[in-house]
Amino acid sequence: MTLNLKTRYIRYLYPTCRSYCNNKSIYERDEAGPQPRKVHGNLYPEWRRPWIQRDGEWSSKLSVFVEKSPSMHVLNAMQKIPDLTVQDVKEWWGQMKLIQEIENQRYLPERVAALGVNLGAVHFFTYRQCAVRVKGQTEWIEGDITSLNLPDSFRDGYYVESIDCTKFHHNGIRYEGLQNLLGLSFLKWLSLKNNRNVDVWCLDRIAGQNGNSLEFLNIEGCNLCPGGVHAIARMEALKILEVSDPGDNIQLQAALSILEQERPHLLINASTATEDRLVLKDLYKDCT
Repeated sequence: MTLNLKTRYIRYLYPTCRSYCNNKSIYERDEAGPQPRKVHGNLYPEWRRPWIQRDGEWSSKLSVFVEKSPSMHVLNAMQKIPDLTVQDVKEWWGQMKLIQEIENQRYLPERVAALGVNLGAVHFFTYRQCAVRVKGQTEWIEGDITSLNLPDSFRDGYYVESIDCTKFHHNGIRYEGLQNLLGLSFLKWLSLKNNRNVDVWCLDRIAGQNGNSLEFLNIEGCNLCPGGVHAIARMEALKILEVSDPGDNIQLQAALSILEQERPHLLINASTATEDRLVLKDLYKDCT
């Protein structure tokens, strides 16, 4: 009798518990098909979706190997499982983090096609904790990405004039991320302070992309070498250069001295003191 009462009690509770469960089975999810992806309550922009998932794109049955096959890094790690050590895991994890950072900073033509060059740069840098100021405004665009309310389609008037990458998230901006400065013809003020990944290759890219418009450049705390000074010499419009004190590096001192002689109108400030961004902006205004 007692067992029968327990059975009835369990059967009475079972449908009640199931009514509060919203999880669908695998079969129900397959029948419903892929659902639209949302970010912060809004539909995911079309230009951020992989091309193979966009409407109108043709995909064959072989695309399953493109989407679901493991990468060569994963296959290589699986082959080393019997001989794995703690050091190997640490090195593998460091490589994965490096690859993720590089991929996160890559230039996306789809973003530029949807937003334009300038607004696309505003999205890229502000979403990575940087500050951006557009032409004709005194306030900087920075802060929480959920409260910025940036346009998700092309909007005229966003001409990027200043970018501060001092607080660039994770390990700072890399060579791949600097490609997002491409096409910013109004860019005059750029701070790459304390971005240790900025080296001669990065300065060479900046000189080729923005050398005709850039007037202020701060590379304190960056990996500066004599080759980087030669790249800076290609920036014809540059008026103010902020660098770290070269110290006892005679080659770097000589390169900066030659640059100062060849460009008498270029103000080079090499100091170890930490400058505030407002002071640098005032200095830039006085020189322009």
